[in-house]
This record gives sequence, C-alpha cells and structure tokens, in this order.
Amino acid sequence: MEQFRANLCNELFKLSKRKKYLVFLILGSLICVASALRVLIINYLTDGEVSRQAILGGLMTSNLPFVLLLFLPLMAIMAAGDLFVGEQADHTIRFSLMRPVGKGKLFFSKAAAVFLLCAFDLGVLYLVSTVAQVALGGGTEGILTSLGACLLDLIPLAVLILFFCLINQLIKGQGLTVLLCVVVYILLLVLGTYLPVVGGLVFTGYLRWHNLWIGITLPVFSLLPRVGLLAGYGLVFGSCGYLLFDRRDA
Repeated sequence: MEQFRANLCNELFKLSKRKKYLVFLILGSLICVASALRVLIINYLTDGEVSRQAILGGLMTSNLPFVLLLFLPLMAIMAAGDLFVGEQADHTIRFSLMRPVGKGKLFFSKAAAVFLLCAFDLGVLYLVSTVAQVALGGGTEGILTSLGACLLDLIPLAVLILFFCLINQLIKGQGLTVLLCVVVYILLLVLGTYLPVVGGLVFTGYLRWHNLWIGITLPVFSLLPRVGLLAGYGLVFGSCGYLLFDRRDA
C-alpha cells in the first residue's frame, strides 16, 4: 500500500504540473457561473415576475449534464492520455518502471490519479455553482441534493476512467488515442440515447447515476442488477487494461 500511495502522489504531481488542466477548470467554472447569470436576463425580460429562487434553485443539478457528459470525460481523456500513451511515447514511463513498484500498482495508481483529478474538478464546480446560486439570491434550495448527486456520480465516472485507460493500451499515438476515446465515447452516448433497447446495457447511460437514486422510488431489488452491471464493466475494463499494460513494452 505504501508503494501504491507513493506512486499515486507521483502521478498526481505530474498532472499538477500541466497547466492545461487548471485552464480548463477555470473555463468550466466560468461556464457554470454564466449559466447562473441567466437569472439576470430572465428577471429583466419578465420585469422581475420570475423569482430568483425559482430560476437558481438547484443550480448545480442543472449544470450536471454539462459537467458529467462533457467536461469531466474530456478531463479524463486528456489525463489518461498524458499518463499512459504520452509517457510511453516519450519513454518517460521507464523511470516509473525502475521504481520498486509492480505494473499492477503502477497501472491502477495512474487510473486513481485520473479519478482524483476529475473528483477534484467536480468538487470545485460544485462549490462555484453553489456560491453563484447563493450570491445571486437563489437561496440554499437543492444544495444538499446536488452534493448527493455529485457523490453518487463518482461511481460511473470511475468506470468511464477505467474504460479510457483500457483504450490507452490499444494504440501508441497520443493524438490518435485521444481521438479514438472521443469517437467511441460519443458513439456510446448516441447508442444509449437513441436505441432504448440496448440503452440500459451501455455503461455511459449511467453517467447521471443519481437519477436512479434521487427523486424516484425504485425498489432496491430493481437497482441491484444495474449496480452489478456497472461493477462488472469496471472489473472487465480494469482487468483488461492491466493485462494489456503488463504486456506492453515501455
């Protein structure tokens, strides 16, 4: 565990040195704030007939589709590409392999670093949206619900990250890998949206995992198959990704 923790800190340090993640986080925060500023436009157009609480209540919940379906997957794709294919392309991964840490711990510490980056970004966007909601007069309605939704959505996000880590073991070029991740991700989203027959089997359909747990009254036994399906995807992506990583030359 000490080796895993040390390597995880090392991978997080690598990501922290890449300024593009800070730039994208700032842009994402600005988009969340811009979505809150619509209250000023609506109040102006309606002469104040629409209350701020009605518009801004649960601001983070309204921002979740952008955050979960666009922003965080983009962060995960870039981070996985930097830590896997990027290091293999410039051969800097050899320095990691020279350390007293097995390939299994190295692979999963990289995946964990990508997950923690996305979780941190999600936390920041939640705080930005919450502060914007309160500052613009939206009150505190829906804040705890949004927090619960963010915590629940970390589960399918982890599965998506393992999927991107798996794709990174299939191709050597970083640009091509990023393109493949984007194309496959979009295809899976479209498949799950426009083909309801298989939509329940596509793991990207569970990115807004909170919809199954918050605001509905589905029985527990109806949710267990979905939990098992998501766990199965995670085991398959993690196992296959590690096996390919273990066999791949540095």
